[in-house]
Amino acid sequence: MTRLAEMKAPHARRLDDVGKLLPKIIDERNLVTLFQPVVDPNARAVFGFEALTRGPSDSWLHSPQRLFEVARNAGRHLELEFLCIELAIERFVRSQAAGQLFLNVSPDCMLSDENFVERLLNLLAATAFAPRRCVIELTENQLLDDYAVLHSSLQRLRQAGCEIAIDDLGAGSSGYRVWAQLRPEYVKIDRYFISNLDSDATKLGFVRSMIDLGRTIGCRVIAEGVETAEECRELVHLGIDRLQGYLFGRPELQPNAALTHLDSFASAVSTQGALCAEHLAIHVPPVSPNMSVPELVELFRTGTSRDTLAVVEEGRPLGVIRRHDMFALLSKPLHMEIYSRKRVTAIMDTNPLVVDSKLRLEQASQIVTRGSGSKWLDEFLITVDGHYLGIGQTIDLLRKITEQQIQAAKNSNPLTLLPANGPIKDHINRLIAAREAFVVCYVDLDYFKPYNDVYGYARGDQIIVRIAEILRSVAVERLDFVGHVGGDDFVLVMRSTDWCERVQQAQREFTARIRDYYSVEHIADGHMAAADRDGEMHRFPLLSISVAALDSNTSGCVSADAVAELLVSVKKLAKRRVGNSLVLRTEIGVQDVPFRAGV
Repeated sequence: MTRLAEMKAPHARRLDDVGKLLPKIIDERNLVTLFQPVVDPNARAVFGFEALTRGPSDSWLHSPQRLFEVARNAGRHLELEFLCIELAIERFVRSQAAGQLFLNVSPDCMLSDENFVERLLNLLAATAFAPRRCVIELTENQLLDDYAVLHSSLQRLRQAGCEIAIDDLGAGSSGYRVWAQLRPEYVKIDRYFISNLDSDATKLGFVRSMIDLGRTIGCRVIAEGVETAEECRELVHLGIDRLQGYLFGRPELQPNAALTHLDSFASAVSTQGALCAEHLAIHVPPVSPNMSVPELVELFRTGTSRDTLAVVEEGRPLGVIRRHDMFALLSKPLHMEIYSRKRVTAIMDTNPLVVDSKLRLEQASQIVTRGSGSKWLDEFLITVDGHYLGIGQTIDLLRKITEQQIQAAKNSNPLTLLPANGPIKDHINRLIAAREAFVVCYVDLDYFKPYNDVYGYARGDQIIVRIAEILRSVAVERLDFVGHVGGDDFVLVMRSTDWCERVQQAQREFTARIRDYYSVEHIADGHMAAADRDGEMHRFPLLSISVAALDSNTSGCVSADAVAELLVSVKKLAKRRVGNSLVLRTEIGVQDVPFRAGV
């Protein structure tokens, strides 16, 4: 026997021994069902619960991994899985808890049992649990290649009212293909990407892209494994739809809707000020799918001035009816007689443009303008969590975006279009009020005046535009902030944890590109001759960047004005250094950060 086989033998023998207990566990339904809350950060309340199964508490099979490994070896894993589902529903109904119930279901179970859908729907009916409160949660890293059959089963569950979620997105190999093929209502991001994302720019970027994609296609994104207030705040800042993790509650025998750490929500949500699609929503009373066509005709003629009405059932939009399209259809010969006994669903548009309420205006604009066909150009539906909120008008969307652009222009530097003094101060004050940690970096060009004197202001403006591009490129979108005070002075408000590396990356890029803005002679000499402020001729080095940085945890950092005062002495020190420099002030003092010339 090989050494590897010897190591595996005790485990195999234990599986054989405990395998004898499995039939008794299944027959006696001796399983533990736990419930962990799924949280809505905007409502600051529990949205629902995920049901989790354990074996008997006094058994080696208490671990779900061991339990299902033994069941799989015994060929009873499908039977065990449906029992877990059955007990979860029964115990959730008995608890009389509110909210959605997330049920873990393996694709293997759905594909191996051709009657799975019927069995599940019969179980829901027998326990009087509404399918619309049931979320079927598939584990992404167990998904099979037979998407067509799986998609068919999921569609039947959707038609009954259930919703679909994909668990652990990013943990398996299929990733975006699964998302595109199954089009779930929810996607859960694997906890690996959530853990310490507040200090990991790569994870932060991944989660941001997932949230933006979810917004675009109307899928809600859930972050699993949230354990710290810092992770929570970053996720809320990014616009996460739902949260789950030990920070809000561990799995318990009874669904517990009591939430702790509400301060994490309060400080994070209070800083969200961007206009979203929900600000465009006009609540137009929807019509029922049971309304007859003649009743709808009368409603358009005398009961409403609206040109578009949503057809909604149990809060969810099924389609839209447009005044012009309806009357054009019914004006055709015999069509009024044909449709007089039909319901509105016979003439509604079943593929309306739907925009999630939390989409930023620029994202909503991209979706609306991508819509093909003139019928999408005037109005669209706005939903919140898949439920009808109201109707948005494209003209209002364009007007709001134009207003934002005009306002941004008023508060921006005309050369770089970056936020100017007012927005910079507002941003810093908001972060201080929310008790967010950040570092303010005051960025200043060295020897810029003599450069302008020699090469002219037009060339100097080109350099200003170039450094603005560089600073934008190193800042993390929706996390860091780039402002332009004026002239060659910029401000970075950095919340990314690798801010120092990003600032020095900007300095390196600037050094590499600045040679394009000098003559061959000045590049060869490494300096240029120009008059100083007193008219005396001097040799000035090539342009470099001085950065004065201040940690927000420094005493006295109580407002944007106070930050500016604290930076005065730091800026003087940075300007005295030769070449690119970075001087940082923290609570323990002022220090030079060694400049790394290359990666």
